[in-house]
Amino acid sequence: MTPPLHSFANIHAHGITGPDTITSVEPHQGIDGDYGAAWYSVGIHPWSTAQQVDDGTIAALDSLAADPRVVAIGETGLDKKRGGSPECQERIFLHHAALAEKLHKPLIIHCVGRYGRIMELRRQLAPSQLWVIHGFSGKEELARQLVAAGFGISLGRRSQASLKDILPPERVFFETD
Repeated sequence: MTPPLHSFANIHAHGITGPDTITSVEPHQGIDGDYGAAWYSVGIHPWSTAQQVDDGTIAALDSLAADPRVVAIGETGLDKKRGGSPECQERIFLHHAALAEKLHKPLIIHCVGRYGRIMELRRQLAPSQLWVIHGFSGKEELARQLVAAGFGISLGRRSQASLKDILPPERVFFETD
């Protein structure tokens, strides 16, 4: 059984593992560590879409995502400033969203300058799995809109500390990235 996100003190980290941390990896990185000692999310970061994402990478993503140590799908998303074309980023994002639904795992989202489109996709797809905006550093009003639209918000070092006090606790997560 996949542990719920709230059982982790850190839902998004790179390069560190542990029983209370979810480590984000890309499909080519692989994972190690025993079940319960190391937890992962796997995804193709939008910045990685600047290069061609081939069928082998998608197949590796799908295979690794099914591992029981993988508790979330992503980091995936849309980035207005970096990565491949908006169409390429969205195609890869939609694959991740479908995979999250298929495997019953939450989706960890990287979003820069594309919040309107992410919210539109959520409305269109009506996912049953939680979508979490990681490393949120936006304004309070945007955080409220995202939560009202059904998103979780993950707060990191660059986040406004006050957000944790104004958002519903069941929608707030924490990370070190």
